[in-house]
Formats: sequence, C-alpha cells, structure tokens
Amino acid sequence: MRKALILPAVSVAGGVVGLAVRQLYLRQAFEPGTGLPVSGQPVTGGLWAVAIVTAVAIVLLSGGKHRTFEKNYVRAFGGGSLIQTAGVLAGAVLLVLGGFFNIAAYVQAPVDFYTQAKTVSIVRPVLGVVSLLAGAGLWFLLQKVRARGKIPVGWSLMPGFACCLWVMANYQQWAQDPVLERYLFCLLAVLLSMVACYCLPGFVFGKGQVRLTVVTCLLAAAFSIMVLGDGLPLMDVALYLAMVFYLLSMASVLLDNDAKPEPVLPPNCGGSCQGCPGCGPVEGPKEG
Repeated sequence: MRKALILPAVSVAGGVVGLAVRQLYLRQAFEPGTGLPVSGQPVTGGLWAVAIVTAVAIVLLSGGKHRTFEKNYVRAFGGGSLIQTAGVLAGAVLLVLGGFFNIAAYVQAPVDFYTQAKTVSIVRPVLGVVSLLAGAGLWFLLQKVRARGKIPVGWSLMPGFACCLWVMANYQQWAQDPVLERYLFCLLAVLLSMVACYCLPGFVFGKGQVRLTVVTCLLAAAFSIMVLGDGLPLMDVALYLAMVFYLLSMASVLLDNDAKPEPVLPPNCGGSCQGCPGCGPVEGPKEG
C-alpha cells in the first residue's frame, strides 16, 4: 500500500515542480527575437536536474522483489479502489475528448493556398478515431476486470496504437522546429506513454514486468505533467492529461496488487484455471 501511494506521489510532485521550472525555462532559455536557445542559462540545468532526480527516485523506489502475475491481467489490475477506478475512467473520458478535438481540428483546419492541402496532418483524424476507440476500450476493460472475464487483447492494445499515431501526428510540427530543446520533453512524454501503454497489455500475454511497467507509467505521467504549460492545443492537452490519469491509476493498482502475497495454488495450476481461489480465465490469444 505504501508504494502504491508514495510512487505516484513522487511522479506527480516531480511533474509539478518540472512544470514550474519549465515555464521559467521557456521564458529565459530562448532569445525573444530568433527563438534560438541561450547557452549558459542556469534554468536549463535546473530543468534537467528535476527530470533526472524524478527518474532516479522512481527507479530506486520501484525496486525490490515483485510478483509475476503469469498470464493473469485480472489479478494484476483487479480490485482497484474507487479513486483508482475513477482515475482510469477519467483517462478514458479524456481520450474520447482528445479524439473529438483531433477530428475537429482537421475538419476546421484551413487549406493551404499553394499546396491545396489541409494545414493539419491527415494523421490527426485517424488519431482521433483510434483515441475514441481507446477510450471505449478502457471502459470495456474495467468491466471485464470487475467481472473477472476474459480480457480482449485488441482493446488492451488500443491506447498503445493511439500513442503511435500521436507521435506521427506531432512529427510534422516537430520536424519544422530546428530547436530540439523546445519539444524534447514533449517527445519524451509521448514516447514514454507509448512504451507504458504497451507494457500494460504484456500481462495479458504472460510477459508483464512489474518494475518496468511501473517505471514507464510513472515517468510518462511525470513528463506529461511537465509539458502541460507549453501552450499546446486542446487536442494534445487532452491526450497528455489522459495519459496522466490512466497511467498513474494503473501503476497504483499494480503496486497495490504486487504488495499482496502470492495466492496458494494447486500443483500444475499455472495461475489460469477457474477452479481455485485467486485464479481467473486465461487471458489473451490461445496458444496453438
């Protein structure tokens, strides 16, 4: 229980401090006229110090012996508290909102006079549709976990697919900016979110790793908080907030269940039968 509270709190605290320092960084570390970085600014080192200290603290505090949860997503993420469940639902709602905002941004975008193409990437509406599906998928996953039912593999992977498209949608804008330092933290937040969203379904396939999942979820949430003050469009802000609520909640539930003792199972049970306490149906694709 202690880690399930302390680690998300460290992630949020690091993200909030990083958000404040990043605001100073964006105001002081770039020339007003050219937008080029100013070398030797102390705030640059301060921003990286906050990011590194947060990352190191999360990695160190997440150490220790962990359970395996072999091929049992329900046992890894079931039994969440009301606050944890509300956090996942908030992530689902924000994914849906982000999906609508991305579709609306493409529909309302003007057409470039010379190229006769939309000024917003065609990937945006695709990202919007996948984000809508990912938000619905989180709702279905919660229902399956509560009912201890078979976990649908496709729904568990949808947030990861959305993050892949999110990287692609932002690439066009990022590639036009010659200053890497301006969007590096945004890139790290999206990439870490993508990795975290693929670590979570690993428990469906019997490949879940508790420490790796917790670290990537909490780091992604921290970096997502840090970039919330960058003046980003609503379509991106909604997705960053979705990752914050979803990943923090899932990491907290996983840490709670990881702290519980391993259930006593009959010999050769494998942790996936339905005839003994602590087991659930086999999740994921059937092995041939």
